[in-house]
Parts: sequence; structure tokens; C-alpha cells
Amino acid sequence: MEIKRKKRIYTIFITYLAVFLGQCAFLAAIAYIALNIMINTGFLLPAVYTLNGLEAATGAIKEAGRVEQDIIPDGAGYGVYDARGNYLYGNYGEEEQKKAWKCKESGDTQPGFKTFYRFIEREGGEVCIVRYDILAQFADPALRERLPNAEWMFCAAILAVFLLQTAWTARSFGRYLSRRLKVLNEATDRIKESNLEFAREYSDIREIDDVLESLFKMKEALKRSLEEQWKSEEVKKEQVAALAHDIKTPLTVIRGNAELIHETACDAEVKEYNRYVTDSVKEIEDYLVALQETLRSKGETQEEKKRLSAEAFIRQLAEKTENLGIGKKIKVNTNIEAEGADVLVQEEKLYRAFMNILANAVEYTPVNGCICIDACVKREESGEWLETVVTDNGPGFTREELKAAPDQFFQGDRSRHRRGHYGMGLYIADSFIRQQGGTLQTGNCAESGGARIKVRIPLYVC
Repeated sequence: MEIKRKKRIYTIFITYLAVFLGQCAFLAAIAYIALNIMINTGFLLPAVYTLNGLEAATGAIKEAGRVEQDIIPDGAGYGVYDARGNYLYGNYGEEEQKKAWKCKESGDTQPGFKTFYRFIEREGGEVCIVRYDILAQFADPALRERLPNAEWMFCAAILAVFLLQTAWTARSFGRYLSRRLKVLNEATDRIKESNLEFAREYSDIREIDDVLESLFKMKEALKRSLEEQWKSEEVKKEQVAALAHDIKTPLTVIRGNAELIHETACDAEVKEYNRYVTDSVKEIEDYLVALQETLRSKGETQEEKKRLSAEAFIRQLAEKTENLGIGKKIKVNTNIEAEGADVLVQEEKLYRAFMNILANAVEYTPVNGCICIDACVKREESGEWLETVVTDNGPGFTREELKAAPDQFFQGDRSRHRRGHYGMGLYIADSFIRQQGGTLQTGNCAESGGARIKVRIPLYVC
């Protein structure tokens, strides 16, 4: 529900500041009243108490045969000197004895901030130097001894109360804003959780309400964008599903003709080529089935991992590479040193990853060229790995391609690619290999100058 009357943050701050200043004034008044009560009840001696006592005792100090402690006012110190400045008696310490006489000689009556000296001439040339302080003191001698400066104690108490009041006001202001910001946090949490079905929220603070309005507009725009994206994705899925279904028609024709050739052909080499065609058709049909299942499940189906013989898997890849390279008469050299080694992987994804790599190798290898597949077991501190290196004697990778070859849609030098190449091969391979816990590394072969792809897959350890 929209709130008609809205505040601004600066007005709220000014309100809290005014309340804070009013509370401080109230505390100051309470402190002033408490101070007067303590003075009037005799709990505290006023600042001029010692000075007034000294004024009254000056005559007695001049006329006394010997200055005794009972003549000196409470809170004051004294020392009696002869005319030459020799200390005769009193309650001064050694340092203050010298300090008091130096002040007498220089005429300095205020050696400290609130400390004063009074020089009283006595008969016979003696001088009584009385030290007193102009500050409030406790009337109780025990308290005065432990806490000689009551004013500082009073100021410390006022400061402590002031700091507590400041902390309380800041906390109150913060809690007030936190409650108002709660609605803002709730709106952002809903958007973060992709929950876009909520109504417009309002706040009684104008600045927060402006942010809420912006969030609501952003939510509506995001909702429209997601709906359009969803509709676009649905259209694409329908188109892909229809295309996958339509591809079955030419595949059926190819399969039928391949079976006819197999029945009528007499040449063994032709039959072998025909077998490659039949196997490729079967592989395409399997891909189409997987694609249709993925579309029906509205996402990628999660394939379970299985234990595979590394040697058998690499030999299967080598055979497929030979099939791919028949048209260009490409020779495939295979070197496998992985006897007894197994891997735990998603077989279809790993197979598709390697077939993308090998298809690229066949594409860039010239007629009558050569592709090498070397596989071996590597044992390192990081673990045991099946390392497979695929090299060709094509043009190799450029410097730019070495940096970005596994990136999605990267096509490198377009003049080197056949029509219909969309820069997905190595990206898919790298993605699938990383899902198996492995790595893909691109490079160039120092000997042939062709491309070199190194794939590492962790070995299965019982």
C-alpha cells in the first residue's frame, strides 16, 4: 500500500540530532543540579574553600611562634624558610622545597594550572609559603586522599554519560533505518532468487522508495526479458527437434543405399568403405537420439561414469580417425603405452571430445599427410594420468589461436576454415574433458609444425 506522507533521510537525521542535543542539555542540567546539591550538603568543598580558609588563617600564620599543621587550611601544603631561603620545617617534599623558594624569589604565584602559592612574611625574617589549589575537593579526607581532583572525576563521569548517550542515539538511528531498509533487502533477495512474482513495495522514506521503484522497474524489465528469452528458447528447441526429426529421412536413404551396396558389391575395398558409411550413419542416429532426449528433458542429461580400458578406448579412437581420413589418404600412427590402465569417465562425452579433436586434425592435415596419436601413463605428485597427444602435419596454430582456441565460437583465420565451421570443436572438447577432471592444452609440434593437442585424464585407482 502506497504511503502518501514520506520523509527524507536528512529530516530524520535532524530529528534524531535535535533529540540528542536536547538529551545532552537535560543531562548537563542534571549534572549542574547534582554538583550544587553535593556542595550545599558538604559532600564537596567548593573551589575557593581552601583560599577562603587561607585568608582567614593568614593572621594566625604571621603571629604564631611556630606554624603548625592545624593552622593551615585543609587541602593546602606549607613550608617555612629563613631569610636566606633555607627550609626550616613544613610538609613539603625535597623537590617542592626548592621549587617553592624559586617561585618566591621570582615572584611567581601560580606554578601550575590551578595551583597557587601565597608568601606570608613572619617575624624574624621567616617566610611561610603556602601552596593551595583552586578546585573542588571531597570533604571526606579519605576520599580526598584517594581522589584529590574531584573536578576531573566529575568531568569523567559526564563524559562517560555523554558517550553512552551518543552510542544509544546512533544505535537507535541505525535500527530505525534498518527496519526501513528491510523491505529493500526483501525485494533484492526475491530478485536474486529469480522470484519475480511480487507486487510493488513502498517505504515511508522518499530515498528508499525511489530505490524500490527502480528495483520494481528493473524486475519488470527482467521479467519481460526472461519471458522473451524463454519463448525464443522454446522456438529454437522446437526447430531443433523438427530438424533432428527431418534429418532421419536422408539418413534412412543413406542407410538403405549402403545396405544395397553391401549386398551387390563384389569389391572388398568397396564393402569396407561402405561399412564406414554405415557406422557413421549409426553414430549420427545415436547423436540425434541423445539430442532429442536432451530437448525433452529441458536440459542436458547426466551420463553416469563407467570404467574403461584406456588402451581399448585409444585404439577405438585411432580406428575412427582412420575412417575419417580415408578420403584424404591420411596415415594414422598410434603409439599406446597404457597397458592395464583404466579411466572412470562419461564415455560418450569423452568420445565426443576426442572426435572433435581428431576431426580437426583430419581437416587440417593435407592429402597423404599423417596424424600421430601417442598415449602413455604419467605418474606425478598430483596423481596418475592418462596423457594423450594428437599431432598432425597441417599448418598448426597461430599465436592468436593458441591463446583462444578452446573459446566458444572462436574461428581464428577464416580463410583457413571450410564453410560451415563455427568455432565449437575445441570448446566442446575442452568442456567435456574438464567435466572428467582432465585438462586440454593446445600447442604446435616442433618437428612437423602442425597442431599438437595434449589431453590429460586422471586414471582410475582402486
